Parts: sequence; structure tokens; C-alpha cells
Amino acid sequence: MVERTVDTAMHTYTVGDQFVLALRGELDLALALTLQPVMGEALPPRPGTVVVNLCQVSFMDCSGLALLCRLRERVNDRGGRLMLLSPRPVVRRLLRLAPLDERFVVIDRLLPARTLN
Repeated sequence: MVERTVDTAMHTYTVGDQFVLALRGELDLALALTLQPVMGEALPPRPGTVVVNLCQVSFMDCSGLALLCRLRERVNDRGGRLMLLSPRPVVRRLLRLAPLDERFVVIDRLLPARTLN
């Protein structure tokens, strides 16, 4: 497993063939502006499966949603797919209200490689 801390609010690592972006804190406009450039740089050129670990995100507003949407587009453009790992109820509610819950795959744990296909 290769780990890298990009920002105090973002940590990256790999589990098998899954590239994980672990976010923490309040994903509001200020943090979204800080994370946007580093998230794109952190992605591998051919990302495969990218998992955004949201279990430590305590709050998210529309800026955080926009950040996730841009990341999803970037991953899709590179031939990969994006999944959201363990979003807290407040984040799940925002996804549902947006309504973006059907545009994102939400998982509660990292999946073994054989179930990702």
C-alpha cells in the first residue's frame, strides 16, 4: 500500500487496485477551493477505481458536491470510475436532496478487486 498525505484535509493511499482519496473535516467552499487543484494532481494517469472516503467529512455544502462532481467527470474522462465510501448521514442527505445520489456509487466498505468489475 502506497500512502501520501497531500493536504491536512486529504490523504491518498491504494488498496489493491483501488486509489483512495480520504477526506476529512468540513467540505465547504474554503476547503473545496484548497482541494480542487491537489485532488486532480493526486490522481493517477489511469485511475481505474477511485474511492473517495468520506467517513471523516462532518459537513458538506454545494461546493463540496461540485468538487465531487468535477472529480467524477475527471475520473470518467480517464476511463475510471468513482465511488463514495461511507458518507455520514448529513452527506448522504445532501446527495439525496441535490439529487445526486443516483449519479454516485456509494459503498460502505472497500470492495475486493473481483467484485469491482
